Amino acid sequence: MANPKRVLSTAEDRRVDVLTAATAAFALRGYFGTNTTEVAHASGISQAYLYRLYDSKEALFIAVLNHVKLRIRDDLRSTFDSVPTDQIDAALAKQRAVDHDIAMVLLHAVAACVVPAVAEAVRDCYQDQLEFLRGRGASVEAVRRYLSEAQYSNALQAAGIDSSSASSELLLP
Repeated sequence: MANPKRVLSTAEDRRVDVLTAATAAFALRGYFGTNTTEVAHASGISQAYLYRLYDSKEALFIAVLNHVKLRIRDDLRSTFDSVPTDQIDAALAKQRAVDHDIAMVLLHAVAACVVPAVAEAVRDCYQDQLEFLRGRGASVEAVRRYLSEAQYSNALQAAGIDSSSASSELLLP
């Protein structure tokens, strides 16, 4: 019986697998509650190989935050690239984050800002959103409102409050 030819993944392919697994793990348990062993296992690699790809849990979390930043920018770009400048504020007011893992990673990241490198990565993520939206013509006030409502929505989502909750009419924007 012939053996099927084994296909080896590149380090870049493995990084994608690790970022996917790490995003889900950090979304569920946060920076302090997630360990690299479970991320490695979920990625199908050894912990030793995980540490060859990312030299620390902090470096892995920062890579996840960068991945989140790029996904948010892609979502914003697909939504706002076709919106005329004079309508950007109105369109931004309707924008809501929908990806649960991204929302939860950002919420946990803010809680982990006691780690200086994490705080820097969080600032970079929000600065990136600000620069992108301002570059499309959004007003400072519209961007502030968007960022604050997105953070509020993330907190409500973490608490399990959505449109089907009894208190939703009081809490949801």
